[in-house]
Amino acid sequence: MQMQQMQMMERRRHKRVPVQFWISLSHPLLGVVTGQVHEMSHGGLSLSLDEEVSLFTMMELDARIHGEGWDDSMPALPVQVVRVNNREAAMKFLDVDEENWELSYMEDELSFDFDPMYREIA
Repeated sequence: MQMQQMQMMERRRHKRVPVQFWISLSHPLLGVVTGQVHEMSHGGLSLSLDEEVSLFTMMELDARIHGEGWDDSMPALPVQVVRVNNREAAMKFLDVDEENWELSYMEDELSFDFDPMYREIA
């Protein structure tokens, strides 16, 4: 079991952050279901559903995240189910702009001020 967890952790590309948000997921056949988001990363999130729902891997839903810092007027985020275990689920964000995220992440990690107008002249 511990070996499986280590292998799973090695596949993760993005740092997970513990959060306390709630989520509403909508699907044409299921309607709207809600849950509690436990962790988020740039690539997706893990959550506990408030009720038993028949989700399956590869299923696509529209997600609205609610809580401090989230604007309810924002459009829903498309997500895809990647893991389901009873009422626990993991979902990845679809249509993530990896290239721009990588640049912004690198800028955040720099220990000095980043000046986007600066260009080195060769």
